[in-house]
Amino acid sequence: MKTKLYSSLFCVAFFWGTTFLGIRIGLETIPPFILAGLRNIISGLIILIYILYTKKFEVLTISQILRCLLLSLLMIVFANGLTTYSEKYITSGLASIISTLSPFFVLVLNLILGNEKISSKTIVGIFLGMIGIFLIYQNNLIELLNPEYRIGILAILIAVLSWAIGTIITKKGQRKPASMLMNICVQMLFASVILTSIQFYITPTIATEHWSFRSVFAVFYLAIFGSVIGYIAYNYLMTQLPSTKVAILSYVNVVVALFLGWLILDEVITLKIIFATALILSGVFIVNFKSLKKN
Repeated sequence: MKTKLYSSLFCVAFFWGTTFLGIRIGLETIPPFILAGLRNIISGLIILIYILYTKKFEVLTISQILRCLLLSLLMIVFANGLTTYSEKYITSGLASIISTLSPFFVLVLNLILGNEKISSKTIVGIFLGMIGIFLIYQNNLIELLNPEYRIGILAILIAVLSWAIGTIITKKGQRKPASMLMNICVQMLFASVILTSIQFYITPTIATEHWSFRSVFAVFYLAIFGSVIGYIAYNYLMTQLPSTKVAILSYVNVVVALFLGWLILDEVITLKIIFATALILSGVFIVNFKSLKKN
C-alpha cells in the first residue's frame, strides 16, 4: 500500500510539473484546444484498449455518465483546456505559479462545505509553500500587470477554480461508482470531442503540415505521462488522502518546472531559489507526513 501511495505522489508531483513545459512546446505549432483534445483522445484510447484487453469494460448508468460528463467539463475541458490556452499568452513559469492557488481554492471550498477539518499543520504547510513560491517568482510578478498577459491569466484562474471544484466532487464519490479506470476513460473521451470541437469552431481549417516533430512528441508525452499516468495517480490519491492535502502537491509541480527551466533552458539557480525549494518541500512534508505514515 505504501509503495503504491508513494509512487502516486511522485507521479502527480513530478510528471504534472513537466506538463507546463510540454504544453509550451506543443503550442509552438499546434493550436491549444487541438493540443488538449489530441492529448485526451490518445490517453482515453490507451485506457480503453487496456480495459477491453483485461475484460474490465463496464456499461455505465445514466447517472454515472452524467457524473463523468460533469467531471470531464470541470477537470479536463475547463481546467486542462484553459491551462493549455493560457500558455499562448503567459509563460509556463507564470502558469505554474498561478496553478499553486489550487490548494487555497480547495481549502476555502472545503471550509465552506464542511468537508474537512483543517488542521494547523495543513495551514502551516500551505503558507510555507506560498512563501517559497513568492521567493522564486518575486522578480516576475510585475508581469501580472502586463495587458497582453491578462487573457492568459484569466484563463488559468478559471482553470484552477474549475480544478478545485472538480477535486472536491471527485473526493465526494458516488453511491454506485464505476471503476476508476472506466470513469477516467469516459471523461477523457468526452473531453477530447468537446475540446477538438471548440478548436474547429474557432479555426475551421487546421494546417497540420506546419506541426513540428517536437510539438507532436509533446502531445504524446502529455497524453502518456500527464494524462494516463498522472491523472490515474491523482484519482487514486483522492481515494487515500484528503483533497486539500492532494492539492498541495501543485507546489512541487512548480519546483519541477523551475529545475526543468534550469536543465533545458539554462536558467540560473540561486541560493534564494534553493532555500525557496526547501520551504516548498517542507510544506508538503508537514501536510502529508502523518497521513502517509498511517497508510
